[in-house]
Amino acid sequence: MSDSQEVVTNVLLPTAKVALFVRDQNMGEIVAALKNDWRFARVTFDLHDGDVDAAIGVYSKNVSPNLVIVETEEIGDAFTSRLEVLAHGCSENTSAVVIGPVNDVYLYRRLIDMGVSDYLVRPIEKNVLVELIAKILIEKLGTPGSRLIVLLGSKGGVGTSTIAQAMAMSAAHDLGQKTVILDAAGGRSYLSVAMGTEAITTLHEVSRVAAADDQDSLRRMVVNIDEHLSVLATGAESILDGTVTPEQFEGVLNKLMVTFPTVIVDLSLAPVSLISSVLGRAHEVIVVSTPTLPSLRSARSLIQEVKTLRGGAEQGIHLVLNQKGAAHGLEVSEEDVETALKFAPQLVMAWLPKVFSGAELAGKPLYDFAGAKEIWPHLRKFLIEGLKLPSSLSLPSDGSGTPVKGLGSFFEKLKNK
Repeated sequence: MSDSQEVVTNVLLPTAKVALFVRDQNMGEIVAALKNDWRFARVTFDLHDGDVDAAIGVYSKNVSPNLVIVETEEIGDAFTSRLEVLAHGCSENTSAVVIGPVNDVYLYRRLIDMGVSDYLVRPIEKNVLVELIAKILIEKLGTPGSRLIVLLGSKGGVGTSTIAQAMAMSAAHDLGQKTVILDAAGGRSYLSVAMGTEAITTLHEVSRVAAADDQDSLRRMVVNIDEHLSVLATGAESILDGTVTPEQFEGVLNKLMVTFPTVIVDLSLAPVSLISSVLGRAHEVIVVSTPTLPSLRSARSLIQEVKTLRGGAEQGIHLVLNQKGAAHGLEVSEEDVETALKFAPQLVMAWLPKVFSGAELAGKPLYDFAGAKEIWPHLRKFLIEGLKLPSSLSLPSDGSGTPVKGLGSFFEKLKNK
């Protein structure tokens, strides 16, 4: 594989939708494998048992995806005529790939002239399909980076770690985002236990394998909780051990952000130097506070410092009020919070000790703990409306991103004839 091919096939691909109309069982097995491939975490596959006529039927009623792959047994004029019919039912931004039975140079040139991205001959090998889909999607949609979301508390005891864990679970389960969560607290982290697993490594060891580009070792340190949720299982170091440098931690983030669309970092017990470094590159910064006066005073100062660190911009900074009701009668109202801080809370979480403390004491993730159901709608709304996280469970019909003119312009070419 060439260097350019490695660049294409070793990155996290952009959010997209790919539809396949095929009869070959081997293609079904390949698609099943791609669904478990980290590079395709943002890509949704729709597999249909059919050919060009089946595609015509589907997209005469539905909006077409970013890429349509069509298998055919017929390679004559009748087939290309049906492709033209399909084109008129699809978006101009939809690319097309044809899979045929024979290596026909004349057909290949004709399809390319029509604007088809490529013509493949059965049987198809997985690596060939991986490279082709990756190339098309990257050239059409680009390679947007992962979202780095960091949380820190206005002071200790406001529940920052709990909110971070809940957000990771919601991003994974409610939005279908491939998500990893990590803690910068070193030996004081209880993240792995809270996620239902055990700490198996240290931040120092993770930073070492990240610097060495030891992908196999790094994968073993990332524990998969379920299909979409993973945790970097650190915390095995001694509590009094010093943590990694900001540069080392950034190296770890760089490796994780190549693989995961959503990376959530708990900074609640991190050293100041590391916090400042991560805040500077985070896409979203979430300040967690309780609605009490001491916590809000600290939150006001912290928000201002974060703004200064990020060039004075408020964009990407969010306030979460946690444990509402814990100090009943002594709390500041949401309206007064906005007036005093000039910053409206985007998420308010009620004080639910039986849920949060119960889950922690039982050593169970919140999603597995009875009574936690009422918190998920609030988290989901915040992730979608506040953080603008996409949902792979309900992708926009035309995907996301701005297509690049020129590649895969099959449907545009035919419509403009």
